[in-house]
Amino acid sequence: MTLEELNNELKELGVSDDRYYLHGLFGSTDDNDKIALTVKKGKFTIEYEVYYRERGEKHSSRTFTTEDEACEYLLHKIQEELTIEKVQNVIGLDGMTVNERLWETGLMDEFDQTKKKNKIRAAQILRILRVDEPSIKKILK
Repeated sequence: MTLEELNNELKELGVSDDRYYLHGLFGSTDDNDKIALTVKKGKFTIEYEVYYRERGEKHSSRTFTTEDEACEYLLHKIQEELTIEKVQNVIGLDGMTVNERLWETGLMDEFDQTKKKNKIRAAQILRILRVDEPSIKKILK
């Protein structure tokens, strides 16, 4: 995945430009108070750094050697944030079945699609919905 492909994917997910910064090419015009991906010259090769900048300081910085890995990581982090936001808006989640949790959070369609193609993302959705590990294993079998 390239920076441009990542930007297109984020647009498809409905992520606002002011939520991310992609080396000044896509997203916001600055990296403050958002997740960012920058390209820099490393000791031996080009490096791709993903971090969150808050009040001028970098947090949770992670460096990658390929553009693809960095883009996939940033996409994963934003998907996780979006999922958590959806779950936080639901009251009474713990008293619901897994299907009710998926429906109420609006994650039913995404889960059904990822269950077939991307079991890691499907498991992530279930964990965020506070489904226990034994149940996750049974559901994703």
